[in-house]
Amino acid sequence: MYIAIDGGGTKTEYLLLDKHFQVVDHYLGGCLNHDLLGNGWADVSLALKASIDVLLERNGLTVSDIEAVAAGISGLDTARDQLQADACFSSAGISRFLAINDGYLPIAAENPAAWGVSLNCGTGMCCAAIDSSGNRIKLAGMDEWSGDAGGGNWIVMQMYRKVYENLILKDVSTPLVMEYVKAMNLGSKVDFINSWSDLKEGENAECKALHRKIIWLFFELLERSNPEAQALADQMIKCAAYSIDAAVRELHFSGEKIPVYLSGSILTKAASSGYLSMLKKALSCICQGKLEVHMCTKRPVEGAVQLLKG
Repeated sequence: MYIAIDGGGTKTEYLLLDKHFQVVDHYLGGCLNHDLLGNGWADVSLALKASIDVLLERNGLTVSDIEAVAAGISGLDTARDQLQADACFSSAGISRFLAINDGYLPIAAENPAAWGVSLNCGTGMCCAAIDSSGNRIKLAGMDEWSGDAGGGNWIVMQMYRKVYENLILKDVSTPLVMEYVKAMNLGSKVDFINSWSDLKEGENAECKALHRKIIWLFFELLERSNPEAQALADQMIKCAAYSIDAAVRELHFSGEKIPVYLSGSILTKAASSGYLSMLKKALSCICQGKLEVHMCTKRPVEGAVQLLKG
């Protein structure tokens, strides 16, 4: 038996597979990103073991029945993170495993040859690449430290900041401010300031609903050519283009057309058609026109399955 895992900043998908890599059971767990959990990797370890135990117990299995695990984990960014992630699997009793950043999974899911570039924008954002020799590099994913722009949390924070700068610091109601106040049902400046507490609750269901509302508003304003929303979109596109260009320059793609896979809930679910068109146009201009941009059609966890097969 095998287990494939897509560990995200909001939810985690677990697949229990038989010896032919057919799905036997499916489980949806919570966040596995240590940066978003109160006790960091200690919470990751607890959540990982608890979820694996659920799969094992309801299928009458023990950990000794698991041949191998492949997992993509959000927030696995550094050598220290790698040691911590490996320790989480060892403490769960898994002896054979591959733990990598979740940004690599869309590449393996979409391309049987498992090479290309993934731009992943979900709760956060990152850029991951694998060349045809199997060399890997992962860029961004360190929030403010790496200048990330384009994840859901970033969009919400930037929208709040735009309103704060105009409404609170300048006492000006721009079109973005008025639309934001209306969408969030805010009656006063005090209501706006107090709403910050609700927006930073993380895993709270009400907080997630508010985040979705703000993200939807951002893309709606962008479609209406709002200049403040356009400025944020330009920043997102610049971050994506620079990250992909840097990743491609670091690896060796031997003159092939390089597939770029757009993944994550922001790009595959929330983004407007206008934003996606702008992003694709910008990407077509870099790497001497060698990029072929594709929307992901498969779940990232299918990439973990492919890694197990390989």
